[in-house]
Amino acid sequence: MALCMMLLGISTLAISGLQDEAKLKRLASQIETKARQSLQQAIMGQRLIEVALDAGSFGGEGQLQVKRLGEKAFRNPRRGEVWEFSPTGICEPIEVRLNSSGGVIELGFDPLTGCAVRKSVIVNS
Repeated sequence: MALCMMLLGISTLAISGLQDEAKLKRLASQIETKARQSLQQAIMGQRLIEVALDAGSFGGEGQLQVKRLGEKAFRNPRRGEVWEFSPTGICEPIEVRLNSSGGVIELGFDPLTGCAVRKSVIVNS
């Protein structure tokens, strides 16, 4: 009986870890999608698109941090700070880190495509 309870406990922890990982991967996908859509809107509308740099802008919970070109470490965004997508088809090169209860996501974006060229998902459990 004790062996069964121990196996049940281990499997419950493993399943919750998989759920946290799936949630983080969905969030990473949402961030990437927002970047690609913003770049596409800028090109199609021939106007500058600005995305607010806060966790809510990407449909997620947690603390968002950014690292712009030339910065050495991630930092909290300044009040009103935005990520710009140009009608010329270029976005600001930026790295985004989102810390949530389930783990950490880090994405580095290519300025020409708006796609994540560097991705890291770390699950806490």
